Amino acid sequence: MRLHRPLGPAVALLLAAAGACGGPPAPVPAVQRQAVVGGVPEPGSPAVGAILPVAPTCGEPAEASPVLCTGTLIAPRVVLTAAHCVENVDAPQLLSVVFAPEPAHALPSERVRAVEGRLHPDWHAGAHDLGVLILAEDAPVAPVAPGMAALPADVVGRTTRVVGFGVDDQGRMGSRRSGTARVTAVQAETFSLSAAPGMSCGGDSGGPSFLELDGAERLVGVTSYGDLACTTGTNMRVDAHAAFVQAILDEVAVAPPTRPAFDPGVDACTAPCRSHADCPLGMACVTGTGGGKSCAVAGLEAGRFGAVCTGPDAGRLCVKAGEACRLWLPCSEEEVSGGGCGVARGSGAGTCAALLALTVFLSGRGPRAGARRGSTAAHRQATGAACRCGGGNGQRTSKS
Repeated sequence: MRLHRPLGPAVALLLAAAGACGGPPAPVPAVQRQAVVGGVPEPGSPAVGAILPVAPTCGEPAEASPVLCTGTLIAPRVVLTAAHCVENVDAPQLLSVVFAPEPAHALPSERVRAVEGRLHPDWHAGAHDLGVLILAEDAPVAPVAPGMAALPADVVGRTTRVVGFGVDDQGRMGSRRSGTARVTAVQAETFSLSAAPGMSCGGDSGGPSFLELDGAERLVGVTSYGDLACTTGTNMRVDAHAAFVQAILDEVAVAPPTRPAFDPGVDACTAPCRSHADCPLGMACVTGTGGGKSCAVAGLEAGRFGAVCTGPDAGRLCVKAGEACRLWLPCSEEEVSGGGCGVARGSGAGTCAALLALTVFLSGRGPRAGARRGSTAAHRQATGAACRCGGGNGQRTSKS
């Protein structure tokens, strides 16, 4: 996908939906150079996947979605990534992980929806930047085991293999690349890298660093942030966060997440829910200001499915409803206790941004990604560096 290709309106709406009413908005990437600079295409490493938004409206092809971050499958349903990639607790309802060398050419079976995200409990800008996405079904590839053992004492000076999806020097993004980087320092919870000659860059946040130990590669780090020139970077140590990772692996192994069967005939406006888990895949439990909750297409305000459609009709969106497309009809204020923020405020996130984007979209003015704010600014302010997320709309700036 070309970097300068404009985002479709539904994709832009999804990116806005990852923001919050009073909560942290989605991270905004600041780096625009090659994915794993100094690296090469990586047709292998099948467990390393691209994290992309899922457009809810019909007519938005999956292959047009921009790469947001990178992640690594560490169990059949668990993808390890950076916390800032899933900092909004409701973002996973809008995300999928694609396990293919080029997501734009992935098969449907290689695209797996996320149903839940977890953040390290002590995460804040520049620290404990580790999170996971929990998938709705087993991934189509084999996972890799995270390196829980302590880093070797002689790790400084050794090279790691970094892998990720992101923007290249020709303005393209969305292909898996790898390269080697050198460990320059080790801290209690992180380690630092310098290009040798490879280095993670824009779109590689959450991607892995592999270190060869006893003749085998081990996943020892998760890409967090680095300089804008993509010559140095900081990884979260997997071994230092082993308790967090292992607890999630154990939980999902015992009780993998489930969702109710999808039925577009169910009147969502009058069917209450308590959490996202009460809603079918691709839908989220949203609430009005009065506290009433109901299931809605993820990223949109509370509503119900209407007639089969082929496109927007009278200001109503035409959304994906299983194998068909149907109009999305907002609930009345009485049905959802007054409307308002699309997700419970207690969750720390909402869809007020999505509703604003939806209004702009329907009026014919596409939302501008450049107006978004996110954790990248916090990281740069706290560390003088940039989170290595991706965006793909060609509107970011860099010093390269």
